[in-house]
Parts: sequence; C-alpha cells; structure tokens
Amino acid sequence: MPLELSQSPTYRGTMDRLEELRRTSSQGSEYWLAREIQETLGYKGWRSFEGVIDRARASMLANEVLPSHHIVETSKMMAIGNDGRRSERDFFLSRAACYLIAMNGDPSKHEIAAAQAYFAVQTREREVEATASEDEKRLDLREKIKKSHKNVSKVASQAGVTSRKQPIFHDARYQGLYGMSAREMKNRKGIRQKDSAFDHMGALELSANDFQMNLAAETIEKESVRGETKVIQKNKQVAQRVRQTMIDSGSRPPEELPAEEPIKDVKRRVKNQKNLDGDSGR
Repeated sequence: MPLELSQSPTYRGTMDRLEELRRTSSQGSEYWLAREIQETLGYKGWRSFEGVIDRARASMLANEVLPSHHIVETSKMMAIGNDGRRSERDFFLSRAACYLIAMNGDPSKHEIAAAQAYFAVQTREREVEATASEDEKRLDLREKIKKSHKNVSKVASQAGVTSRKQPIFHDARYQGLYGMSAREMKNRKGIRQKDSAFDHMGALELSANDFQMNLAAETIEKESVRGETKVIQKNKQVAQRVRQTMIDSGSRPPEELPAEEPIKDVKRRVKNQKNLDGDSGR
C-alpha cells in the first residue's frame, strides 16, 4: 500500500484502532479478540467474519501450521434484549492469525487494506526484533567464551599444562564434546582451518563450550588434578559429560549443529542497526 494511503485519516483510524485493541498475555504474547476487531475490519455480521477466520485457519493448514496455536476458541458475554446477556463464541487471535485474516478478508473494504498494512508492518518489526535479539545474544556469548577460554587456560597452566601443550589441552575439549578433533570438526562444518571455530558457532553451541570450559576449570581446581596428562584427560572427560547432557536433553550433538555466519558479519549488522536507530532518534 502506498505510504500516502497508509497515512490517510481513513486508513490511519483503522490502524490506530487495531493498536488500541492489541492485548498482551501474562507470558508477553500479543493477541486480539475476534469480536473486538470484527467491526474494525468492516464486518457488521459475525457469521461473515467467522467465515474469514475459517479461511485463515485453512491457510495455516495448507502451510502445515497448527491453527490451534494461533486461533483459540473462547466465549464472550453479549448483551441481548431486555437487559439480558448470553455467552457467544469468540476467539483469541495471534498476530499471525490476524495477518492471515486480513489477507483473506474482503479486499474491497478499506479497513481490510489498512489491516493488511498494519499487520504486515507489525510482523516485520517483530522479525527484526527477534533477529536483533539473537544477534546480541550470540555476541554476548562470544565475549563470554573469550573470558572462559582465558580462565580455563590459566587453571590448566597452574595445574601443570605447559604452553606447548595448551593446544592439546583445548583439543581434548573438542574430542570429548564433538567426538572428534578441532580440525575434523572444522572440516565437517566447512569452516576454514585458519578461522576460529567460535566465530561460526550459534548460541547453543557457544553455550555448550562456555559451560564445558567453566566446569572443567572448576573440576580441575576442586579435585586438585595435577600433571599434563591427567589435566588433559580430565578436560576430555568433562567435555564428554557435557555432550551426554546435551543428548539426554534431546538436543542434537554439537557436531550436527550447522556453522553460523561469521561473527564479524553479525557485529557489522548490529553496528549498522544501532547507527540507524541513532539516526532515527535525532
């Protein structure tokens, strides 16, 4: 829809009203009530609007999406004659459900056109927010890994692992956690040997490695493990326990997790987004 139309009073009124009707559950999820948005979308009769909901439900099924996750039946007390009230069918609608309702609505209604624009923008904004949240999480974990790596290296050194054997000590983590060496893991995931594996790990994989390093450092100190051979073996044993914990919890083993885009690209995207946010706030 052209920008000038989205800003016209007719369209703007519908969009503002949809924003007013937006609710938030105790879990933080957004939703709308069907009977509240019915007239806002230009439908006088409930039966006609319920038909649009049915078409939205059919669209979800066609795309292998469970409608019950987005369209949940409820009821609402409605006023009838002589000051009476009766319970009528209603629905809790997710943002995705509302978007599909708008897309399946009567295109001749200006309210439907306005709703299509409103929910399209809302959906895109949430997608951007979700991406930004995942990017920030990954960057934070990457920074934590640096500290954990430095800490476990120091603990290993104090326990007798020489600088020359530090690479072997850290490779024991890969052998225990991935069931293969760091070189083999990089080859499997298509990561260049000269690149840091951490720079291509997603949040779950970074968390697993971070947890392993912290647990190994604590275990080596707590059990007073000494000597290169014993410390390296202990590091591998701790990694094996972390690997088993992942598998037992239903997660894929780390070697099956795909390599992610380089962390430098994530940093660039976050930086550009912050610059845009800064410019828009001026």
